[in-house]
Amino acid sequence: MRMMSAALRLIPFALVLSAAVASGAQSDEPPPSPQSAPQITTQTTAQTAPQTPAPPGPAIGLADSAGLRATVFGTSPQDMASLPAKVPLSEIRAELPWRLPVPQVLWFDAKLRVWLSAQDKPAPLAIVIAGTGSDGNTKTISILRAALYGAGYHVLTMPSPTSPEFIVSASSTGVAGDLMRDGKDLYAAMQEIIAHLPRKVRITDIDIVGYSLGGANAAIVKSVDATEEKLKIHRVVMINPPVSLFSSVGRLDRLFTATIGPGDQGVELLYRRLYAQIANLYRASDRLELDENFLLSAGAATLKTDAEFSAAIALTFRLQLVDMFFIGDLYAKTGVSTDPAHPPKVGDSLEGIQRELRAKPFAEYFSRVFAPYYLKRRPEATSASLIASNRLDIIADVLRDGGDYYAQTTSNDLILNRRELAWLQDTLGSRIVVYDHGGHLGEIGDRQQVADMLEMLSGGWPRSTQ
Repeated sequence: MRMMSAALRLIPFALVLSAAVASGAQSDEPPPSPQSAPQITTQTTAQTAPQTPAPPGPAIGLADSAGLRATVFGTSPQDMASLPAKVPLSEIRAELPWRLPVPQVLWFDAKLRVWLSAQDKPAPLAIVIAGTGSDGNTKTISILRAALYGAGYHVLTMPSPTSPEFIVSASSTGVAGDLMRDGKDLYAAMQEIIAHLPRKVRITDIDIVGYSLGGANAAIVKSVDATEEKLKIHRVVMINPPVSLFSSVGRLDRLFTATIGPGDQGVELLYRRLYAQIANLYRASDRLELDENFLLSAGAATLKTDAEFSAAIALTFRLQLVDMFFIGDLYAKTGVSTDPAHPPKVGDSLEGIQRELRAKPFAEYFSRVFAPYYLKRRPEATSASLIASNRLDIIADVLRDGGDYYAQTTSNDLILNRRELAWLQDTLGSRIVVYDHGGHLGEIGDRQQVADMLEMLSGGWPRSTQ
């Protein structure tokens, strides 16, 4: 099996290999204040705006059948906002001064990768934070990037603090998932990157957009900035944010068990079914984007029923958790999947580890990696208090009273329940819009979603006609 780029980020490729074999096919504590300049290199390209394919029992949370399909297929082409055909794109690699020692097997993630699309004149900067486990250049990111760049923003896109590359290159703990700690790490990384952008990038204001978990991260970052006042972040738009990371992922774990089963056989069967589509997607790209679109793009052409859509959605989130679990175990030295005295080295096969971890729910990550790490460092904490501190409730007063926090979500988002949706509506009041369609992230790129996002960022929301 080939070595996986970005830890277990190529787990789907490893599974493609196993499916191919089965079917007879063949294929090959806080960071310091920024002081020293990060080592930054850039590579400039041009990106073509993405095209979303047309679409040919209920899930956990609020999702109905339409919500499941919207989550898988996304916005239909006829409903997409008008986006620029090409957007300039520079990849920036930064070595951050507080980075923890890099495990040998993760050498390729030693530098943080972010992407910049700069205007050729003074402009506001929009920072976009990716969703759970995703890097800063996914299909979802590219839609938001194009919409924001087309509206006149410089756009800086960043990986999720739960992604392998951020955990290795920018986390002060190596154990992702703590909302406030991750937010402070993001904030420190933003300061480093922005302070060392080329002089020709002239910034007039700073706003943040985040989707899925990135939405919650964005709100935390702005709340941190309100105290530290280093970046003077103006407005935030949260797209399909969770109210509680733990509750949302817990729902997806239950969905995984209900549709795929607790063992490994169901995963193998699903991947064998999707093998051809996954292999084609892999060959079509020079790198694999393991975000919420990867498996769903493969499944869109093959899966037909609510149960099948649910299975693909559940498996997508589970695979994103595997990276967090593996890397957290390495840094915390908890010995769940690796021997702390003999960690894996470059060239070692990780197939056994990924098979073991993909069968483990988020509850095990919490109980065997996350909680032991943080309870050791926070003597006053309990397991219950760790869960409670990882909800948007921790900044409820700021969200309620701060006029520059906005949200977009849907009435059938599978990561929310009715109580959480009601909490968001009560807390944000007129600064939230709830669409009657879209599932989880399926409304991104829709003409109305883009128009509303830009209105929110401009300070023109709510519209006087509403």
